Amino acid sequence: MTQPSRRYASALFNYRKIVKDATHKVAAERLYTTKDTESAIVCLSSYRGGWGEWSLNRWYLKAKVHPTNRSRLEGLYQCVLCASCTASCPSYWWNREVFLGPSVLLQSYRWISEPLDTDLDNRLALLENSPKLNMCHNIMNCTIVCPKYLNPAYVIKQTKKELHPTAPAVGRSIEA
Repeated sequence: MTQPSRRYASALFNYRKIVKDATHKVAAERLYTTKDTESAIVCLSSYRGGWGEWSLNRWYLKAKVHPTNRSRLEGLYQCVLCASCTASCPSYWWNREVFLGPSVLLQSYRWISEPLDTDLDNRLALLENSPKLNMCHNIMNCTIVCPKYLNPAYVIKQTKKELHPTAPAVGRSIEA
């Protein structure tokens, strides 16, 4: 004789089922309120479910970002920090005590280029005149092995440009 198969249900599922069955059916009331200023939007989402006198309130502060500033972040927030780029970087192999590596520098540039960041000077000061950034020789292994097809080498170059915007460009070498 075979036993009837029992479906597994998680403890959270059982808890929610008990609470749902124990509370009376009340139409949920939802209230949205927004206050719009020049630089931000403050939203209140209020939800009154079947919990009696209890209600759930959530406040959101959404800063307004111009759509053109959004394009500056493309290719920066998609990084999943798998560190494939760091593992393939020869500069990191030999100098891991001082060089941060492509994945860390990609994430640091994400915060440097953030349009709403007010602490840009302090962030750049952390990288200025140090081997944390300057050990990169643009070998481009990081770009080749990235599973998300990002370009950490270009981002490191952009960070160097932001640190030294008036640095003279080095021309092509003249062969004799």
